[in-house]
Amino acid sequence: MLEPIIENDLINSLAGKFCRCPQQKNLLHESDSEIINLFENSGEYLAVTIDSIAEEIEAQLYDDPYLIGWMTVMVNLSDLAAVGAETVGLIISEILPENSSNYFIEKLQTGIKDAVEKCKTFILGGDTNSGQGLILTGCALGKCPKNKILKRIGCKAGDILYSTGKLGRGNAYAISKLFSTRHNNFHYLPSARLKEALIIREFASACMDTSDGTISTLDQLMRLNNLGFYINENLENILESESLKVTKSMGISPWLLLAGEHGEFELLFTIPSKVEKEFLKAADSDSWNPIRLGFVIEEPKIKLELNKKVTCINSQRIRNLPFLTRGNIELYLKKLLEYDNELIQSGIK
Repeated sequence: MLEPIIENDLINSLAGKFCRCPQQKNLLHESDSEIINLFENSGEYLAVTIDSIAEEIEAQLYDDPYLIGWMTVMVNLSDLAAVGAETVGLIISEILPENSSNYFIEKLQTGIKDAVEKCKTFILGGDTNSGQGLILTGCALGKCPKNKILKRIGCKAGDILYSTGKLGRGNAYAISKLFSTRHNNFHYLPSARLKEALIIREFASACMDTSDGTISTLDQLMRLNNLGFYINENLENILESESLKVTKSMGISPWLLLAGEHGEFELLFTIPSKVEKEFLKAADSDSWNPIRLGFVIEEPKIKLELNKKVTCINSQRIRNLPFLTRGNIELYLKKLLEYDNELIQSGIK
């Protein structure tokens, strides 16, 4: 019996009172975007998602207006990518403090514009208001073929676990931004993996983005599929090289780049072994090198090789930590480091 996740319980309590739309093709938690059969005679579903940039601003993780604008777009388009959708556009809500300078607003809008252009999509409209704090919310619309939608469910034991790119940059940025003066110039500007998703949807059995970090993503996939994951690739092969330098200079265990809650918006996905060669051929023809992480296992656990020893990661503890520390970033990092130290003391590392 898996221990409960506070965030999942909260979502269940909030959404449990609502009737599900009869045209909705996903159940609660089953996909990164909501999938709607809007037109019965059409060959496509509507994909829609909504996300806000608020906690990151409050924690001063995002204080550059350009990055705030950029991320407002990318967090939403990444959710469309995770269901294999092609974008239609976004609607943006901006709550701006009354004392916002023209320079700040100009940089904010430039970040939005550049992100939209990067992903070859459009701003369809939105709403602007003033308030005490800055809050940016995006709602993204997309469409996906009815016979090729991606969900978080569907993987089988033996499927191969991949990522669209190397991992850890999101948490390395958070560490460098909030806890280090030696890495002030660490570049963080992730892009939604929309192009790669068009290949993934042809082959994958399950998919989810890493917006909440790799371990949290795997934990959610584990719970939904009642299966586990074994990451057996060397960490140096799956973690981004500049991010590894951050952990090394700060004396932090590299695997914690997978554990933190700030992700890099890559896609984690599973490929049935029988189509793996065909998938890799399609990726290679598009000059894309997906990163092999491991494979799906029968036992609902997350296993990771650390110093050539296999350990089961307490993903429930990791996922609940942000809620238990109530936004205290220093305490959150302290608790993560305590867990890492427990692994060392137990002889696992």
